[in-house]
Amino acid sequence: MVNIYQRAARPILFRFDPERIHNGSIAIGGLVGQGGFLSAAVRALYCFDDDRLRQQIAGITFDNPIGLAAGFDKNAKAVHGLEALGFGAIEVGSVSAQPSEGNLERPRLFRLTDDDAIVVYYGVPNDGAEKVSQRLKESRLRGPLGVNLVETNTGKRVSAEEVIVELFGSAKMFVGIADYLSLNLNCPNTTGGNSPFEDAERIRGLLCCLKDIEDIPPTFVKLTATDDPQRRDSVLEAIDEFSFVKGIIFNLPSGKPYENLKTPVSRLASMPGTLCGRPVAEFVNQSIRAWYPHIDQRRHIIIGSGGIFSAEDAYEKIQLGASLLQVYTALVFRGPSIVKRINKGLCGLLRRDGFNHLSEAIGTKQDSIPAAV
Repeated sequence: MVNIYQRAARPILFRFDPERIHNGSIAIGGLVGQGGFLSAAVRALYCFDDDRLRQQIAGITFDNPIGLAAGFDKNAKAVHGLEALGFGAIEVGSVSAQPSEGNLERPRLFRLTDDDAIVVYYGVPNDGAEKVSQRLKESRLRGPLGVNLVETNTGKRVSAEEVIVELFGSAKMFVGIADYLSLNLNCPNTTGGNSPFEDAERIRGLLCCLKDIEDIPPTFVKLTATDDPQRRDSVLEAIDEFSFVKGIIFNLPSGKPYENLKTPVSRLASMPGTLCGRPVAEFVNQSIRAWYPHIDQRRHIIIGSGGIFSAEDAYEKIQLGASLLQVYTALVFRGPSIVKRINKGLCGLLRRDGFNHLSEAIGTKQDSIPAAV
């Protein structure tokens, strides 16, 4: 069923530059987040609450598994308005130690309407850790707040040591503010996607440094999705000794390495950046499938993202092993009702399959699909 947003609003919005509409959405979210009748009305319209979806993870209560992915509210200007849409968590950023304008070329955001996808070439523009942390001190949310940390995009390749110093300084600024941190170690929008953390020993070095931060929030390591067993095992070994690390989030590789897109190749060639949305779903699913049997499920979880447009999409990732999920592109293509629609649908799917709680469904598809070895 096509919702009102898809039928009426989207055709108008999609006539305009994507980045302009994105900025406008953040401005509207900031207005809604000021409270009062408007905020209450949005919350009443879009929030959906059901105990079957509520989880305690890393000491944090998530009222539902559908979080907002980093990249939408880069500077934490609309967290209250976005939370009113019913998200189980809001992750802001990516935030770097120093302010950055991101990539100077325009456009930096593209829609692939025929593929339910976007191509992102922002280059992580943000106000910097100090300013964002100050803004968030005055923005306490009802639900979990995550902060995604990344290296400053200087356009130049930097050493692991330099990035570690940056991430250490940024992480300290969000102690007592963020409910959790995510470390964006393979961001496809900085320095061409190059990363010093392809080496798992450097991940260990970073975490060894971060563990000295007093009261560091629960932390998730965000890495390029892969089903490579050597990469998987080396990362899991590197994070194993650090109790503040609570799991893995999968990032997307730079570029557009996906076949069978409806968008013409000639048009894709003119779009620099990283493909996000429906076409990446199976790519991420393969990674969840390969990693879940090997993680320490008593200590670590997987946060799934990529191509989640429906309850069925979300449920598949949950059954493959994801405990929490994040959406971004679906908000662009399906509108503000997407979180409620997914959560209501998840409850129906749980009931259909005889599960009393979401946690009972996590990883249940592993028995029927061979895992990578």
